[in-house]
Amino acid sequence: MELDELKASWQSLDRRVQELTAINRRLVKDNSVRKARWRLAPLVAGAVANVIIGAVFAVVSGAFWSAHLALPPVLIAGITTHAMGLVFIVSGVGRLALLYRIDFTRPVLEIQRSMASLQRWEAWMFHVAWVVTGLLTVAIPTAFAVSMAGVRFWERMPGYFLANLLVWLAVALAPPLIYTWSRRRNGRFAARMDAFLTSHSIVRARAAIDEIDEFTGN
Repeated sequence: MELDELKASWQSLDRRVQELTAINRRLVKDNSVRKARWRLAPLVAGAVANVIIGAVFAVVSGAFWSAHLALPPVLIAGITTHAMGLVFIVSGVGRLALLYRIDFTRPVLEIQRSMASLQRWEAWMFHVAWVVTGLLTVAIPTAFAVSMAGVRFWERMPGYFLANLLVWLAVALAPPLIYTWSRRRNGRFAARMDAFLTSHSIVRARAAIDEIDEFTGN
């Protein structure tokens, strides 16, 4: 075989190898993206459920507190329940928006940044939901007592009602305040808090995306 023929054969083989490598990279990327989408699916379902549940709470509680404008404690309880419904809606809509922003055609680094933004949103929404849920511990019994039995226990036991409110307010506000403090110090406690608030679905999705970087260098 002449030198020119040998050179042409090597060039043809090199092109074939490059084509096969490109095909393999596309297959790896498509498979990793598919796994990432499936692993994020529970977040999509949860977001839709949040919006539906939040809408129900907002409508029911809105009708309740608007009918008890003359009773301040009941009014506050109803508005708090209404706020919880709105928090659920905002949480679900925000999560869906951040999920929609994840463009799997972009470089791996940009995809990872989008998932990191989603994780931060999940962490802070957990704290917001915790605060509202803590306040609901007082709001729901108050609303239930008035609507079902007509009992105004804040008039009969104002000290107990106020103490109960302050205790649950402290319970509601303590975790987000501690989390904010720990984030500023960047210590071991902050790392534990981050680990606790990390979404398992996001972690697994990021692991799938990392496979693209590992096997394709893209």
